[in-house]
Amino acid sequence: MELTRKEFDILLLLASAPETVISRRDLIAGVWADEWAISTRTVDTHVSALRAKLGEGWITTVRGVGYRLEETSSSAPLR
Repeated sequence: MELTRKEFDILLLLASAPETVISRRDLIAGVWADEWAISTRTVDTHVSALRAKLGEGWITTVRGVGYRLEETSSSAPLR
């Protein structure tokens, strides 16, 4: 599966703490550390693209907070 650098960095950050909610602000700090003008919509857009590649069930949105990587057997297998 081909991922962009930002998609890979988001996935790596989420995978470093599975089942833990990572806030959008923490994702920005971890992935775009040198870019201060990134909006939370940028994070949402990248996560959406990542979900399209991974399939449903891997990344869960925690409304108003951020995202978490699910470690469940119900997650679809990676393509």
